[in-house]
Amino acid sequence: MIRAGAIATAIALAACAGRGAIPTAPGALAPSSIGDMSPLALKTCATDPPQWEWIFKGPCDAFTLKPTGGTFALGTYDDISLKGSIGYNSLKGSATIDLADAIDKNGDIESYKGKKFPAYKAKGTTVLYVVADNQTSETIKPKSHPGKPVLQYSITDSKGFPGKTCAAAILGKAGWTAFPGSFPVKGHTVTVTQYAAPSGLELPPKGYGLYFAFNCY
Repeated sequence: MIRAGAIATAIALAACAGRGAIPTAPGALAPSSIGDMSPLALKTCATDPPQWEWIFKGPCDAFTLKPTGGTFALGTYDDISLKGSIGYNSLKGSATIDLADAIDKNGDIESYKGKKFPAYKAKGTTVLYVVADNQTSETIKPKSHPGKPVLQYSITDSKGFPGKTCAAAILGKAGWTAFPGSFPVKGHTVTVTQYAAPSGLELPPKGYGLYFAFNCY
């Protein structure tokens, strides 16, 4: 979590600029390089839009997705940083995707229409949630391509993960569905890679989020 002292400093700086609050719009606070992220450099997008449904208050990255894919990187939050890629897809042009994460503690996921975010309960400990928000009216479907993953997340926890193995799941209308396979922790990093699209893996049009969960054991 962002330390209390860092929050107080950020509020003071914002007040001096005449805003009186920490800016949350995309790009309001420019991040430094991945793995060298200070709390004051944390970039968030905890508003509607660009997020839809449940609002995640952790770090955010707005990146461009093309038919051949795109990459993303999020700042450090609760000692966890994330980067990865989305592979080949059904886009005809390009799309802006806003990606944010949260740990579902201390109110960092807002309720949606009075409904709390559905926690993922699986083996071990759920360490991170991620939401991808498509800013176009087009449903984006993954396409298999030889040697290229349709989705890849690389998660680093400087404290170390609660276990030697991690897994992932996706939230659909029927609830959470686990990705096939499990993924070994190497040092302080685990990489989740999918070469075939798991059930439910598509980016819905604007107005709906695509939610992921990661658990370790």
